[in-house]
Amino acid sequence: MRDLKSILEADKYMQPRVNPTEAELRLREVNYHCPLCGKELQSRKQKKLSEKKFQIAHIYPNSPTYEQYNILKASDRLGKNCESFENKIALCKDCHGTQDFHTTVEEYLNLLEIKKTCLRQTALHDATFTLGLEYEIENVVEKIYGLKESDISGINYNAVAIADKFISDEILLKSKITGYVMTYFTFIRDLFKNMETTTTFDFDILSGQIRACFIKMDSSGADKVEIFENMVDWINNKTQNISRIACEAIISFFVQHCEVFYEITK
Repeated sequence: MRDLKSILEADKYMQPRVNPTEAELRLREVNYHCPLCGKELQSRKQKKLSEKKFQIAHIYPNSPTYEQYNILKASDRLGKNCESFENKIALCKDCHGTQDFHTTVEEYLNLLEIKKTCLRQTALHDATFTLGLEYEIENVVEKIYGLKESDISGINYNAVAIADKFISDEILLKSKITGYVMTYFTFIRDLFKNMETTTTFDFDILSGQIRACFIKMDSSGADKVEIFENMVDWINNKTQNISRIACEAIISFFVQHCEVFYEITK
């Protein structure tokens, strides 16, 4: 019998691992669309980058005119220098031309904020990439997803801890989380308690994983909405996309349980 190495070497489909190119990384960063006009930069089916519809643009000009340098000299800059990864972004050819030759302070600051958002999203994704998750969380998601209205007897929890974690401008997220907590907190808490008594599940381990994820995301500078949505995505991906709504209920549970978001000091 041939060994696996010989079999794989003979299989033309199998090739050595190739790291993504800088162009591929930049296209992913903007989700394959120009962040200024929305034009598609490269079809997902397109194989040759030589047929590309995009260009890599400098956010702070690499060769500014005297006028550009003068109007932008007081503005924030990203990266250690103008050739840093942080100072470049994929744009369509039309927007790149406009950005290069007709940059105003407003246009520069707009693109700067877009790049900052891209960098935050990358940091948020990286925060969950190496984190595991208790297998039993999938069981909880499935049970929440399968709930009927008759399974829950109305509002059964007072979401007191949540009020101290949001400012007045964050009412939409606060309202969403409060609704989940008031409806599902007791149900989720009882599921976790039951698993601890009937399985090897350890709630403290899960709490630590959730807390670690939040701390990593919080250090990225993301706001609460970005953190909440990305934590939901993390749980959703780890549980095979059973139900994103159920995952929102679980993250809301941990907001109330104090693993997610800090109390606002007064």
